[in-house]
Amino acid sequence: MAANSPAETALVILYYLYPALVFIYFFSASLVSACTVRSSQKDERKKKYPNQRLTLVFYLLCILTYTTQLLLLGARAVLSQNWPTEDHIIIGHLACILAFGIQLSRCLNTEEGPYYPFIGSWLLGLSFDIAITALSAISGSFSPFDIFSILASVSTSIRCLSFISLASLFAASFSAKLKSDEEQEPLLPKITTTSPDSPTSQESGYGSTLQAEEEEEEAPEYSWERREREAKEAMKKRLEEGGNWFEYAKGFKILLPYVWPVGNVSLQLRAAAVCLCLFASNALHLLIPRQTGIIMDSLNGSGNSNPWISVIVFATLRLAASESGIELVRQWLWVPVKYYSHDALTRAAYSHMMHLSADFHDSKSSSDMMMAIYGGSAVSNVIENILLYAVPMLIDMGVAIVYLSITFGPYEGLITVATGVFFLLIASRLVANSKAASRNRVNALYEEHYVRQSGFLGWQTVSAFNQIGYEDNRHANAVTNRWLREQQYVLGWYISIGFQTLVLTSGLLASAFLAVYRIRAGHATPGQFAMLLMYWAQLTSPLQFFAKLGKNVSDDFIDAERLLDIMRTQPSVENQKGARPLKFVAGEVEFERVSFSYDKKKGIIKNVSFHVPAGQTVAFVGATGAGKSTLIKLLDRFYDVGDGRICIDGQDIRDVDLFSLRDRIGVVPQNPILFDDTIMNNVRYGRITATDEEVFEACQAACIHDKIKGFTHGYKTRVGERGVKLSGGELQRIAIARAMLKKPDIVLLDEATSAVDTDTEQQIQISFKRLCQGRTTFIVAHRLSTIMNADRIIVVENGEILEQGNHDELIVAGGRYADLWSKQVFVRTKEEDADASAGQAGFVNDLSSEQTRTELSKVKKTTTATDEQSMPFEARAGAEDATVTKGRKQEGTRLNPVAATFTPRRLAKIRKSMETGTSEASNSSTAQDGLINASSQTSRQWSDEVAEQEEKSLKTTAVAGRP
Repeated sequence: MAANSPAETALVILYYLYPALVFIYFFSASLVSACTVRSSQKDERKKKYPNQRLTLVFYLLCILTYTTQLLLLGARAVLSQNWPTEDHIIIGHLACILAFGIQLSRCLNTEEGPYYPFIGSWLLGLSFDIAITALSAISGSFSPFDIFSILASVSTSIRCLSFISLASLFAASFSAKLKSDEEQEPLLPKITTTSPDSPTSQESGYGSTLQAEEEEEEAPEYSWERREREAKEAMKKRLEEGGNWFEYAKGFKILLPYVWPVGNVSLQLRAAAVCLCLFASNALHLLIPRQTGIIMDSLNGSGNSNPWISVIVFATLRLAASESGIELVRQWLWVPVKYYSHDALTRAAYSHMMHLSADFHDSKSSSDMMMAIYGGSAVSNVIENILLYAVPMLIDMGVAIVYLSITFGPYEGLITVATGVFFLLIASRLVANSKAASRNRVNALYEEHYVRQSGFLGWQTVSAFNQIGYEDNRHANAVTNRWLREQQYVLGWYISIGFQTLVLTSGLLASAFLAVYRIRAGHATPGQFAMLLMYWAQLTSPLQFFAKLGKNVSDDFIDAERLLDIMRTQPSVENQKGARPLKFVAGEVEFERVSFSYDKKKGIIKNVSFHVPAGQTVAFVGATGAGKSTLIKLLDRFYDVGDGRICIDGQDIRDVDLFSLRDRIGVVPQNPILFDDTIMNNVRYGRITATDEEVFEACQAACIHDKIKGFTHGYKTRVGERGVKLSGGELQRIAIARAMLKKPDIVLLDEATSAVDTDTEQQIQISFKRLCQGRTTFIVAHRLSTIMNADRIIVVENGEILEQGNHDELIVAGGRYADLWSKQVFVRTKEEDADASAGQAGFVNDLSSEQTRTELSKVKKTTTATDEQSMPFEARAGAEDATVTKGRKQEGTRLNPVAATFTPRRLAKIRKSMETGTSEASNSSTAQDGLINASSQTSRQWSDEVAEQEEKSLKTTAVAGRP
């Protein structure tokens, strides 16, 4: 139809604008709604679409009216035996079917969300239909006596009524929903059946009850699944808090200074030059196919250009667009900017993590922190995918569609757009459906790796229990399962590629037929056909990229969420404003009513108070989990106290600079961590500026120098990861040397000899003595032989101080410490072990039976404190001997008789005087009971005065209880 009058021209424009504006509006409104509209998950009153069946009926009715009008045009062409000239009408109706078909698909797949993308599209359609009908009447294209015009008008009227019905249906549904929400508001307030602190609570409203549902057992998660799940939960939580994707993305602005080279003008200019390269690349992608068509036309004689010159121009353009042209320049400009972002994020993340407090590091595994650092690459990937790939490809596609439409007519543009839309819909759906297969494949890979690794690491156990065949079967099953999952995933991937290729091939075939028709009609040249083929080849890659863009960006955001969560975490222990360096005077330490809890719920330390004069040694003793190590951590300020305060030389450690505090403290942990480096560097870590001679002196003081010199490479020996190449004693002594090299003023020893033999322990004790000499020292120990010479021993139970004093005082007091002491130096018989198995020990005895034989006790706790005070010493000794012979045998022959360190000389003298003063009463008591012999060999108490005599007698006398 020739467009001569202004009305006809306007009518043609309206037919083309109609589907274009509807599609652009719906796409833009959907994008804006996803980025700005408040998340419906945060609102309890979710907006539900009206009855989907009615929505489907009205949408299909709209699409049917467009189809009817196309059929009417076809019927008229058949009857008149002329191809319809109203291209704008055909293109407009086909494009409208495509646009509203996309909306129908979106509407059926979404149960909640904003209405205005749909309502706006319907209002646009209604407006365009009214305008087109009016202009058709004005231009004379509508005839009231033409049956085709009448049927077309009826179709338009039905479509307008459908638009009005859809809008009214949604508006009425929204109003009814608001009214229903008000009516369903409970008359009574919600009742919480659990405490506010409880993680879950049940709420009941008016006329409703909730029943607890049993949770299904879930399969154990792999570490990568757990990290992904936690990141998704964090992303969902932040999305609900922000309300929309725009607010969610704004949360990443704290990473912007590391992504964009702030303050670096050179890198900023490089980034700007990269943008120019992108525009140049877009121009080359347009010119190269066009130049191909020019060459083809010049070769067949239809063109006026010289083919040689055309080929040279083509080669120049291809060279400029290749990896050795503009792409090389772009990469040269972009690589420094890219790696600046990656390196800056990595350095910032590592530094931030290292400055976080112990509560963070105790709750995160090293693999979690490593994966979080990799999230910096995800942030760079999001920016690179959107700015450097998505935007240029979108420009390329838009330019190609416009150019092809101009060259081959609007039908070519419609075919290209329809092919791209169908490709994206199918590809995105297939990518979403392949997620489960991909997850199963990764799980199978992890399972196979786990089975293989556990078999190698546990080979000794597998062989010892004769389970090699079982492990073979496990591994074979894991390999088979992985292969099946791999096969399922790969087949699904190839099927997906097949569908995508089918869509592209169908579009290419339609375009090729159209191009051939236009060439035969004289409206196009063979060279333009070659150009068309090149454009379609360039179209495949952008479509595949956009099909995966959503998933890739979502995955990158999930990875970046871990980094963002850590970067937003603030240290719980940090310098207060105005903190000053610690003024160390002598090392006087005081705990004043200290209380502490890790989770703010269960108290670990409860109102603990004690004072330690400068230079004294204090030992903490107690059951596992009593809070001993926590006291050490509080003093080193790995955690801050909940209540009370800890002072060093009268200064609250929370008010002093953290670096200056830890600079004064040396720590020897229970399990020292050594780096996979040389012994020299590991010891020097205590003071980086120390010379080699100072390292040698520290190792000599720690009794490890000669051992190190005996190694093949001496101090250059690498200790392996975490020091695995060293024995437990060597590891401890190197840790002691490291602490000695630091020259601390306060020493903290946490279970430093819990896993070494007796000989090694004696060497370590010598090292400890040198380390602690003249320094305020705190020791945590289960092995009481290591702390019996401490100035004060504090017994801790359930976070409270149960008793305190030196070794002699606590033994005489007969409390928990004396009970623990007796358990460590006496051996139970089998009968007593069987009887005691039903009870619960208050303390944990870390001594083995072999180590117990090397220790000797002078004192045993009596049955009750009252009887002990009232009984004379000899009678008490006799009763003790009687008790021992009944169920427990005192180690006379199994213990080392010359181990004088286990019986203080002072206590021996006290007991000797008590024995002299009460001998008569003791003899009387013995005669009355008739149970024991006070002079019995097994009842004698060892001391250093009788050690030599007893050693001789033991060689000739058989003692009951020796195996």
